[in-house]
Amino acid sequence: MGKLIFLALLELLLASLLMFRPAVCSSNFTDRDALLHFKSAIEVNPTNTIKGGNWTVEANFCEWISVVCSNRRQRVVALDLSYMGLQGRLSPYLGNLSFLVSLDLTNNSFYGTIPKEIGRLRRLKELVLQSYQFEGNIPLNLAQCQNLKLMSLALNKLTGGIPREFGAFPELQQLFLSFNDLGGQIPSFLGNISTLQVIGLVMNKLTGSIPPTLFNRSLTSVMLTYNDLSGSLPSYLCYRWSNIQRLLLSHNQFSGLLPEMLT
Repeated sequence: MGKLIFLALLELLLASLLMFRPAVCSSNFTDRDALLHFKSAIEVNPTNTIKGGNWTVEANFCEWISVVCSNRRQRVVALDLSYMGLQGRLSPYLGNLSFLVSLDLTNNSFYGTIPKEIGRLRRLKELVLQSYQFEGNIPLNLAQCQNLKLMSLALNKLTGGIPREFGAFPELQQLFLSFNDLGGQIPSFLGNISTLQVIGLVMNKLTGSIPPTLFNRSLTSVMLTYNDLSGSLPSYLCYRWSNIQRLLLSHNQFSGLLPEMLT
């Protein structure tokens, strides 16, 4: 009888272990699978950092080059592949890296549209997709990344307007959309982002006047050069933007005299 009880307890223990293990491992496999899909979509890797490097199933993905994992959970929290000369499409599987806090793809040549799945990265604080080749509209889903503090989609071929949903960012501090083909007016709802400090919209196709709501923000840097903006600059501009440190407005179609404090 004692032996039967022992075997029953042992079976129960093994069953509980088997039930527990997939919950832990499946999360890690999700991250590894997302990174491998990202790797498979890369067509050109001049330095062989990823294609010929240690991004293999034999190695722990937390030890892969440019991958940073959290110590406790061993989940991917940062992916920095800047200045690697990578070329290819951006895999939508990146949206499965649910613990990702920072994604930096500066100075590569990813092309196609920005995957809307990135909007699933609710912990994301830094999104830098300066790649020179992204096209199409800015995905509305990016507004679901409510923890974003820095977003840069500059140096691409993005078209359309700035999504209305961007006015709901609660913590965004820096927004860079320069050197694209964005059109329409500077949306007044950007004035709803009370945390916004830096905004860069240089070299787009923006029209209309600067919305008065922007003058109520604690912006320190505003870059609007090389657009088709028009209208006169209000005399109270410098008083409302008392914290301004950099104001770039040249190569537009503004009319009238500059406010006294700008001359």
